[in-house]
Amino acid sequence: MSSKYSLAIIHPSFELLKNLCRLLHLIAAVFIAINALHQLAAHEGGKIICYTQLVIAADILILVFFGAGIFIATPKIAVLFRVMEAFTFMGIFLTLVTDGHPLFGVINFLLSVMYGFIAYREWRIANAETIELLPNGVRFPNFLSDAKINWLHIKKVVANYNSILIETVQDKKMEFELRNNLKIEELQQINDFCTVHSQLSD
Repeated sequence: MSSKYSLAIIHPSFELLKNLCRLLHLIAAVFIAINALHQLAAHEGGKIICYTQLVIAADILILVFFGAGIFIATPKIAVLFRVMEAFTFMGIFLTLVTDGHPLFGVINFLLSVMYGFIAYREWRIANAETIELLPNGVRFPNFLSDAKINWLHIKKVVANYNSILIETVQDKKMEFELRNNLKIEELQQINDFCTVHSQLSD
């Protein structure tokens, strides 16, 4: 019997974020382009900075409309662009505050924080969208932060061919669909593992 098991899951919150991926990139590109055009029209910003923002916005739009498959095939590319968007919004925030527009600056600061957090979660999704069955508990991903439940607080874990159910002693149930169906021998090993460790914690 293995010392731990990692099962790739389909997490509803992560799937929602994946589905919104293109829309979030589009929103970022539009905001960046509007800010650049506004600063050019108002003659408040340096032209090089404004043109740089327009180039970044154009790059994002090209990726959104002509490279959608890249987000699915290589999710870390989406993370890279999300980081660029977060840093761009932070740069706009600093520029606006320096130019005496704190209100619009704060909006861009909040966008920078939001996109930075989304980039972090997308990076976590790309690296570990799994449930881990460990000797000392079960670790599973959440949108805000990953969580771990000790076997002492778990009533039962039931693995099926295409899903896994976790029920806590407080009768809270969490069920996740598996990305890959389990084979018969894998299913038996996982359920035996969970039975043994839940009994040891009693």
